[in-house]
Amino acid sequence: MRVAVVGLGGVGSILVEELSRLGVGELVLVDDEAVDATNLPRLIAAERADVGQPKTRVAARNAARANPHVRLITVPRRVEQREALRELTLSDWIFLAADSHAARHWVNAVVQEYLIPATQVGVKIPVTQGGEIGQIHTATRLITPGIGCFWCNRLIDRTELAVEMLPAEEREHARYVAGVPAPSVLPLNTLAVGEALTHFLLATAMLHQDDRDLGSVIHRPRSRERHLQDARQENSCRWCTAAGSLGRGDHGEVAMRVASA
Repeated sequence: MRVAVVGLGGVGSILVEELSRLGVGELVLVDDEAVDATNLPRLIAAERADVGQPKTRVAARNAARANPHVRLITVPRRVEQREALRELTLSDWIFLAADSHAARHWVNAVVQEYLIPATQVGVKIPVTQGGEIGQIHTATRLITPGIGCFWCNRLIDRTELAVEMLPAEEREHARYVAGVPAPSVLPLNTLAVGEALTHFLLATAMLHQDDRDLGSVIHRPRSRERHLQDARQENSCRWCTAAGSLGRGDHGEVAMRVASA
C-alpha cells in the first residue's frame, strides 16, 4: 500500500513513525521546510544535529529505523508543486498534517478528482492576547470522494488560499501580522494521530462495524468530550459532485497543473 503524508511537523512525524511500524509498504513524505530548533520538542526522534536539515530527510531516517523494509519517496516541495501533486495522485491514502489553506485545497482536489481517500489530522490550541488558553481541540477529519469536501464544509478561506499561493517573498508582505509558530503539544498530537490511524487500520482491514460511518471526530480534552461530525455537501459544489470535478482524474485541474511547465 502506498500512503502519503503531507506535512512532517509534530503530527506528521508521529504519523510517519506509526505508519512505518504498521508495515505500510511505501510512504510518500511531502514537506518543503527544514527543521527549526523550536520543532525539536514535538518532532519524533529529532536530534539537535537535525536543525537545518529538511524535514523529509529526518522523517525518512526515522521511518527506515522503524521499518527497514519500507520504501520511501521524499518530496521536499510545497504540496501545490507538480512533483508533490504527481506523487499524491499515485497514492492509495493521504494523511494531511499541514494546516495551510493551500494544502487543504490541493489535497481536497486530489481526493475528489482521483477518488483517493484522505484524513486530515490537526490540533488547535487557541490562546488569547492575555495569555489565556481557550477550548483545545483535536480534529480527525475524513475526506471521502463524493461525500462533502473542504469547500462544502467552509474549511478553506479564499483570501488565505490566494495569499498562500503567492511566491514566498510575497506571502509575508501580504499579511497584516507576521507568522508565529503554532503551539503544539506532543500528547495532543498523539491523541489526534491515534484516532486517525485507528480508523485507517480498521478501514483498510475492512473491520468497521458500519462501512457508512464516515464522520469526523473532534476531541475537546479540557472537557473530556468527543464529538462526531458528518460532512455536509452542497449540491452545486464544483469539486465533490458528478457535475463538478469528481472522478475527472487525468482530465482535471490537478493533472493540468502537473503537466504544466
